[in-house]
Amino acid sequence: MPGVTLRALQSSDRPAVEAWLSAYLTDHLTWWTHAYGQAPVSDVAALVARDWQELSEAAAGGERLVVVAEQDGELLGIVRAGTRTDRYMGFRIGVLEWIYVGAAARGRGVSGHLMTHALAWMDTQDVQGREVFVTAENGAAVALYRRYGFRTVDFRMLAPRS
Repeated sequence: MPGVTLRALQSSDRPAVEAWLSAYLTDHLTWWTHAYGQAPVSDVAALVARDWQELSEAAAGGERLVVVAEQDGELLGIVRAGTRTDRYMGFRIGVLEWIYVGAAARGRGVSGHLMTHALAWMDTQDVQGREVFVTAENGAAVALYRRYGFRTVDFRMLAPRS
């Protein structure tokens, strides 16, 4: 996608990122509500504030990748990635923690830019594997991760108490 640039998260990105967080969390809470058969007790606004704080701290800390995609001053999407040592395998894993593309930018290749950048960053972190957790209901995300070589290994299944 010509003209798309990636840059570090800035405090001025807060309104757009909080809107994305709200949409993301609302979708996930809806999926989990359907699975459990009851409404969450979490307040979306409080979750958005918490997640913005975590993103800001991650961006400032330098141990994680937090970048936004923009074009002509318009924010298009965001990715956050980190690393961890897998307690079973004993080696470093690159973790795709969050990726989001704004609704107006979907279908324009933004997720590919963000994924490519995150995976390249992981390579600089000397990881031997990569992982992402994804909600099965999020078909677009599942398809994206498959295009980049991820495959399903585990399932997280939810059910209401009977």
